[in-house]
Amino acid sequence: MSATLTRREEQVLGLVRRGLTNSEIAAELEIATRTVGKHLEHVYEKLETSTRTGALARWNPS
Repeated sequence: MSATLTRREEQVLGLVRRGLTNSEIAAELEIATRTVGKHLEHVYEKLETSTRTGALARWNPS
């Protein structure tokens, strides 16, 4: 699997890896909580998973 994540999707996933909630990620990136959720939906689709844990397991940052 060689899914290409956007820079923002990688930022969001990096913050997920640090253990932040969607609300905390939104505050950190100064975006809406719903936007964080949308970024994660796209990540899940690209990485063919449906969970944060699954996304982290499949994510291979360059």
